[in-house]
Amino acid sequence: MENVKKKKVLTKISIGLFFLFAGMEYAVILPTMWLYASERFQAESWFYGIIFAAFSFSSLIMSPLFGMWVDYTRNTKACILFANLFEMGGNFLYFIAWSKYWILGGRLVAGIGAGVSSAIFAQIARTTTEEERTSVYSIAMGLRQFGLLIGPGMNVFLKECNFKLGPFKVDHYTSPGLFMAAIWLLQEILMIFMYYDLPSVNQNDKEPVFTEKPQITNGLHANKEGITNGGLSHLPDNIGSINTAAKDNLCEISSLNNSDSATVHKRRSSSVSSHIVDTWRLSKELMREEIIIILASQFIMFFNETAFEALFTPLSNHLLGWKELENSVAYCLIALEAILTFVLVSKVSKRLSDRWLMVIGVIFEGLALVWYLIMLADSKPYEAKILPTVIVGTLIIVFGLPFFSVANISLLSKLTDDKVQGVVQGFQRSSTGVAMILGPMWGGSLVDRLFLLLAVMFGLEVFLAILMALSFGRLKAPSSSKLDMPSQYAEISTDENKPLLS
Repeated sequence: MENVKKKKVLTKISIGLFFLFAGMEYAVILPTMWLYASERFQAESWFYGIIFAAFSFSSLIMSPLFGMWVDYTRNTKACILFANLFEMGGNFLYFIAWSKYWILGGRLVAGIGAGVSSAIFAQIARTTTEEERTSVYSIAMGLRQFGLLIGPGMNVFLKECNFKLGPFKVDHYTSPGLFMAAIWLLQEILMIFMYYDLPSVNQNDKEPVFTEKPQITNGLHANKEGITNGGLSHLPDNIGSINTAAKDNLCEISSLNNSDSATVHKRRSSSVSSHIVDTWRLSKELMREEIIIILASQFIMFFNETAFEALFTPLSNHLLGWKELENSVAYCLIALEAILTFVLVSKVSKRLSDRWLMVIGVIFEGLALVWYLIMLADSKPYEAKILPTVIVGTLIIVFGLPFFSVANISLLSKLTDDKVQGVVQGFQRSSTGVAMILGPMWGGSLVDRLFLLLAVMFGLEVFLAILMALSFGRLKAPSSSKLDMPSQYAEISTDENKPLLS
């Protein structure tokens, strides 16, 4: 049993490091990417928008595919190891870039690897109870923000690089790519030795079980159907014996030795066809009104957020004269606020439902856009009001987004079947990816027309508020069973109520 706990601890650490490194990549690459492309390769502002969006484009294509992979095999580890190869390759291409098109290609390749986050979110959804899931997502995303916090600190160090590695020059523009390639190589090694695919939580049993164990899961599946269909009439008469059997077999099932893994692999292989059919049948849930609203709201919020991100660096350079050091410090402070907000969300989520957390996020984003429209749209370079306007507006935006993004992912996982979490999270990430393509293109191409840019973003925010108001009654997770058990991640620590990555 101690060996099992050790494996769970290692899995917890490896997942946390994945989100940490993902945040670091964003913070290390982004502050210098504009100057790298424009000063070294004379890239236009619109081409910078394309480079910015390229990462998200490949991510949105791959997210559903990685999601289907883990739904099909339930082997998240292999999926992550495969995806990390693209992160390494893409960042190395960024490092050795000979033209602006190589920078574009590097970000495209790295984005393929980033698509695996949908598989990890699906794994979290399967191994947590509904009550703790929002808090778990908040902590995981908070670790990404912590990566954003320490990333700029890496840039301060990388800024001093000036040497050659074979034929390649390592300087303050190319060193971020080399650094992140090394980081993802480290992550690949850590995943090989530290990550284990944990069993899924069965919401209606007292103990965790492997869903591959037929003599246990068949009864438990009937138990779940009896409760979720509206009553106790469908519960099996032998539920007590099922629970006892689950407990008696727990140690055997949880041993995670090689022979068990081989048996599980054979069982998976024998039911491949039926599993694919189930995945596509259950993916029709995406056509429900509440699911469409969740995906649309995710698109609008991240369209606005990434449009502003793409705008921030060239705008700060134009209005305030900021260079890479000032931008790195700004991103560092932004990440610090985001971390504190994610911690707040993890606490508030235990008292407020997901839909109300989403409302809070939409309200704050709308307020920030109104503030920018009034104070910033007609500003001239180096005016006294610019710095305080940017500070206040950024504080509001960064405070609102964690409330929305965490609740959106969590609510989607609660409204959809566990069997298709990979596909569902993949589509959710694709919705985000489309927004992160169009948003930077919109923001990067209208730096000189701020009023039009901000007015369209505010109009989208109003449209989102109307959509959510009309469908608010549907944006509610189904009532969970009183028989819910603690998640696999909750058992990692000695305190069994402590959530994942805490």
